[in-house]
Amino acid sequence: MTLYKTHLDSLCSIFTQALARSEANSVLIYSGEQKYPFKDDNGQRFNINPYFKYWLPLTDQVKSFIFFEPGYKPHLFLFQVSDYWHAQPKVPAGEWQEHFELSIIADVNDVKKSLSSKLASCAFIGEEHETALSIGINQLNPKRLLDYVNYQRAYKSDYEIHNMRIANEYAAKAHLAAKQAFFAGASELEIHHAYLAAINIRESQLPYNNIIALNENGAILHYDHYQTTAPAQHKSFLIDAGASYLGYHADISRTYVSNNYKSHEFNDMYKAYQHQYSELLSEIALGKSYLEFHDSSHQRIAHLLSEFGLVNCSAEDAYQKGYSRVFFPCGVGHYIGLQVHDIGGYLAEEGDEELARDERYPFLRLNRPMEDRIVFTVEPGIYFIDMLLAQHQSNPDFNWQKINKLKVFGGFRMEDSIALHNGKIENLSQNAFDKLG
Repeated sequence: MTLYKTHLDSLCSIFTQALARSEANSVLIYSGEQKYPFKDDNGQRFNINPYFKYWLPLTDQVKSFIFFEPGYKPHLFLFQVSDYWHAQPKVPAGEWQEHFELSIIADVNDVKKSLSSKLASCAFIGEEHETALSIGINQLNPKRLLDYVNYQRAYKSDYEIHNMRIANEYAAKAHLAAKQAFFAGASELEIHHAYLAAINIRESQLPYNNIIALNENGAILHYDHYQTTAPAQHKSFLIDAGASYLGYHADISRTYVSNNYKSHEFNDMYKAYQHQYSELLSEIALGKSYLEFHDSSHQRIAHLLSEFGLVNCSAEDAYQKGYSRVFFPCGVGHYIGLQVHDIGGYLAEEGDEELARDERYPFLRLNRPMEDRIVFTVEPGIYFIDMLLAQHQSNPDFNWQKINKLKVFGGFRMEDSIALHNGKIENLSQNAFDKLG
């Protein structure tokens, strides 16, 4: 049995059980529609419904539907219409055609006619509620159904891990091109273009906006401004950029220090961070609490803050007083898969319960334990964020002379995607770099 067929059989089982928890007998998943700005006919980037691409390796098909009824072959209603304004997506070749009933539709009413007797007891998954209501479906995104599916989405099939492995290989190749552009003195925009060119894609094909941050811009967590002129001096480069394959994503971060600053204390600190990062990765194990893992990252950050004199106190005091959260305010990672920030990180008991959140870490996206068949990122960092530092301006525990010396570099982080499966711990991201040599 192929990876895809095994994955599809698992989905049929998941959705059968999800439907049993709802009042619906079947489910209709809508791929989504092209969106337009207010009072404008210039279409925005199309993002397909993740629940649609969960079933099919199709990412460009607008106004299409997947219908699933337990005990029957899933049915794809693929939208195709004569239109001389736009290129129409062709019916993609692939193994999926063996496992789906296929109908070509030109209008949503074609689905209504085909499924008329089943729509009253059908659930709809998608954000276009008016489309669902227009064809007679009233069960819109049932919570118990979606909670169960979202809980199960954390467990990745071999097919899904395979796709993420390839996505990481694409991203690693582009990362190396961006690194080369940085050391050649390129601007942020030029580095971004080098990234795209390396894997021959358009910006709209990225899973998220690349973070291409030179010098102090590395302190902006989701920086994507892309200055068009290179700075007078290249000090540091923080890149957080991904790639996609068949709807599954890679999310990789790396930091580089200019050759002119290799002897600078910032580089020494970054080297020490890399050692702590490696040690943190060694803590990964089945059954480990992800909250405990996140907390360990803060203890390690606190150690670095004390070791390099950014705070005038011990590592333990820096951790207990919450100073690590000033320099590292975000979560240590998240699930990744169909979405970059994949969902279900706080669901327990097959979606029936929500896990408690730690008030110290409001931005942590994941609190489930490390389990077999999950994929998550690891991305601790240290950032010199003016907004957060300003809250401690009169605090004598902070070494402002040292902070001001280092803040011109912005900050640093590394990030890898880790897959736990079949008794292995696989670093999808680093393995992709290693494969490139």
